[in-house]
Amino acid sequence: MASTDLDPQGLAARIEELLEGITTDGGPAVGHAAEELVRVLMKFYGSGLEQMVSIVRAGAGDTIVHRMAADPLVAGLLALHDLHPVPVEQRLAHALDASRRRLGSHGSGLTLGGIDDEGRVHVQVAGGGCGMDTIKDVVATSISELAPEVAGVVFDAAPAGPALLQIGVRPPEKVG
Repeated sequence: MASTDLDPQGLAARIEELLEGITTDGGPAVGHAAEELVRVLMKFYGSGLEQMVSIVRAGAGDTIVHRMAADPLVAGLLALHDLHPVPVEQRLAHALDASRRRLGSHGSGLTLGGIDDEGRVHVQVAGGGCGMDTIKDVVATSISELAPEVAGVVFDAAPAGPALLQIGVRPPEKVG
């Protein structure tokens, strides 16, 4: 199977599906054993990947590690094992910038709010109405591509600005 055939999100979903099937068919004890097997294998492969990154850094420097991280599959693995050379906050900022460029004027009201305790990214969105689903799709896709380790995206309404002062014409004064 070529690396172009691998979709990190699709593979993660398939692993979850398989674990659920194992638990359903074999019971909770078998399900827990399967989950532990996945954790141990991930630790094993993560340790090997960490060693590979160290070897590449020692031999060729960070430039090659950054080039490796440009591949979506490799970037996902590096992020999963906390080895990505670019900090997650920087990748999230880049994802939001890319979303703004794709959305044009519709992306001007996007602000990165941070990551919560559950690993979800909060994005503040100003306005609303038509096109909001498209805005959310573009932002969520960009974030999942550049920061696959986040648990999801939460869209929050941007705080309301100052109240508008209505300016009108005074009623005519009574002449008496």
